[in-house]
Amino acid sequence: MKTRHLMLLLMWLLWLLPSAALGQDTGDTPIGGNLNRFNDKTPRYNLQYWRPAPNPGDYLTTFGTMIDDEHWRVTGGFYLNYAHVPMDEKNASSEKTASQAIVSNSIFLDLYVSASLFGWVELALNMPFALYQTTDFSWDEYPLSKLNKKAAVGDLRILLKGKILDLNEYPVGLALIADLSTPTGQNGYMTSDDAVSFAIRAALEFNPWGKARMSVNLGYRYRPHRNVFGYDMGQSILISGAASIPFFHEDLDVLLDFNGEITVDPDNSALVAKERPFEADLAFRYRFLRGTTEWWRGLALTAGVGTGLDSVGAPDVRVMLGLNFHWVNGGALGVDYDFGGYMTAVEPCPDPELTPPSQIPDRCRDKTVDSDGDTIPDKEDKCPFAGRPGFIDENGCPPDRDGDTVPDYIDLCPDEGGQVDKNGCPYRDSDGDGLLDNVDKCPHEPETFNGYEDEDGCPDSDPDALVELTSGKINIKEQVFFETAKAKIKPESFELLDQVAKLLIDNPHVGNVTVEGHTDSKGKYKSNMKLSQNRANSVMNYLIDKGVDAARLNAIGYGPDRPIDTNDTAEGRARNRRVEFVVLGLPEDSETPESVTP
Repeated sequence: MKTRHLMLLLMWLLWLLPSAALGQDTGDTPIGGNLNRFNDKTPRYNLQYWRPAPNPGDYLTTFGTMIDDEHWRVTGGFYLNYAHVPMDEKNASSEKTASQAIVSNSIFLDLYVSASLFGWVELALNMPFALYQTTDFSWDEYPLSKLNKKAAVGDLRILLKGKILDLNEYPVGLALIADLSTPTGQNGYMTSDDAVSFAIRAALEFNPWGKARMSVNLGYRYRPHRNVFGYDMGQSILISGAASIPFFHEDLDVLLDFNGEITVDPDNSALVAKERPFEADLAFRYRFLRGTTEWWRGLALTAGVGTGLDSVGAPDVRVMLGLNFHWVNGGALGVDYDFGGYMTAVEPCPDPELTPPSQIPDRCRDKTVDSDGDTIPDKEDKCPFAGRPGFIDENGCPPDRDGDTVPDYIDLCPDEGGQVDKNGCPYRDSDGDGLLDNVDKCPHEPETFNGYEDEDGCPDSDPDALVELTSGKINIKEQVFFETAKAKIKPESFELLDQVAKLLIDNPHVGNVTVEGHTDSKGKYKSNMKLSQNRANSVMNYLIDKGVDAARLNAIGYGPDRPIDTNDTAEGRARNRRVEFVVLGLPEDSETPESVTP
């Protein structure tokens, strides 16, 4: 079942139960008798003193400060609570004075949903229902007879909690809680104030030890002044506190919760004990469904008992039972915790002398455990596995002055940081291609920067390029064309020579290059020698104009002395008329193919 299904179910219950309650027979017809002290009216007052705190990080009626880190996490649940004699009164008659319970027994159901927003705000709705109520007053003592075995709707609560200090980051957690009650309840059943009321609280929470949590709340509640059978009730100061302590088991907590009110209503001229309700509760909370991402993770069962002072709303005995998503063991939903805090001896810590340091639980890293043997206990050691006696700073961490994460005591290059090898020394660039050896797949063969797989550090050849470097030469796949009997380069050869220039600029490790000019054997020998030299000079100057360092270039004209084909045919003579690029910076047996992308 997904979260939205749970929400739909809870909303359906919120709709169904008020309908059932409203459908009850009110029995509001007086049968007779007289009870003047009650003025023939039941006060418009919400006698339900036990109001649950509905968020996952809360206790029973006391609010915590922690909020689920997951954004838009929706949870919910319910509480059933039975109260025995939440209010009684002395009733004098002609025969005797006896104590009679205005409300002798009541059963309330609180349904609620809660949503965490942005990791620091929680919004909750709580709808109470009086399922069953009885009174000691007989049927002829109208209107209290309406309480007998009747169901009624209570006042809807809207709660907003905002986290100010996170308990995971500060010594204490701090939150503010706003609690607004709306007049949705029925009159005549003492389940509604019949008016808007609100409360503002501040919650202060801390961890006294281990996974135990404690919270103290202080606040103010505004509610309309009401005379409740002779007692002035209204505005009040709210005081509450609670503790959640792991109890022998990783899924079980014991909860101690108390809450009290001190009436400060300006219309109350004489404060008496009955106008200061106070209640203390003891409960156990057991998490029986675990998980990490499932919507139902952290589902828990809460059961407890409580008692209160003889005052308006505080019962002689209260019994409560809840099914909810409240946290257990002082942690977060969906996390499985080790035993911790209270009674940790139920699972003893392993012997640090016989257990690998990585297998020692965090809870056992106290003043008796020093995993790395650097004389600083793990509890105080910020580097519990990295220290070495005599080579640590005040935090238990080994010095690392060049910041390369390799401790100085094993760093062969302690003053050279950056990208380093296991010995702490910077990676080198053995082939001089600008790629460090740790990322260079061919650390001893320079990369060909030609726009084709330039990031792997290996020489390569682009099949679509017009130029490539092999065996100590720059091979060109087209001829360099000149005007007939002249040294002027034709425009159709510009693209080819541009690629030669780019290859030389992008690959400075190639070294120096000689531009060779060659002719066929037709014509006078001296003229051919001069023409070949001028053509080689023209190509060299073109490359210089394109940005190639002039110091890397040389031009030689060989005339007809080095033919590569016969001069007896037109085809052979055309092949002999050529320009070649000889690389002087590479050995003659180099097998490094290089090319330049157009």
